[in-house]
Amino acid sequence: MSNPMQIYALIGTLSHSLEQINPGNAIFIRAKDDKEQEVLMREIALAVVGDVVKLSNGLYLILTAIR
Repeated sequence: MSNPMQIYALIGTLSHSLEQINPGNAIFIRAKDDKEQEVLMREIALAVVGDVVKLSNGLYLILTAIR
């Protein structure tokens, strides 16, 4: 049986604003540019053993198993 997943973090750039995004219980991080966004995505996903999904709007979601 698969574990249920939750959104742990959303990682965007300065073009993503809180007016457009409601992260709920997740962490919302805004990077200064695309390069920093990718670095943060990798570091956080590795730290929390998360899966990564890149949305068509450029936002990264980091998903983790609910423990």
